[in-house]
Amino acid sequence: MPYFKIDNDIFSLRLDSYEFLVYAYLVSCAGKKGECWPSTNTIARALGMSQSTVIRKINSLVQRQLIDKGTTIRHSKSGRASTGNNHYYILAVAEAIMAHERFPGGHGDPLGTLTDEGDI
Repeated sequence: MPYFKIDNDIFSLRLDSYEFLVYAYLVSCAGKKGECWPSTNTIARALGMSQSTVIRKINSLVQRQLIDKGTTIRHSKSGRASTGNNHYYILAVAEAIMAHERFPGGHGDPLGTLTDEGDI
């Protein structure tokens, strides 16, 4: 029976339930290499949420430094290039926590604790 592990320290980052679900799904897809390529539509169907919510939560996870993403290029039989699925990289939870500790009120705050005015 397949399973995956998530660092218990993830709970100290106070992710909302959708962020946690998307993160857990990506971790489950990534396996030992820590990278995967599911489409946002695939993630949305698997988790029962809208594609726009998945996109927002992925962007939040990138901001919180829990994942990184890149784009892939597909080539058709005729050789025409187009954008493919995102390439996701799972980052260490400890790094996200350390980033917050280094910049507790800075831009891109991994915990999302900034107000609009930039107050700490």
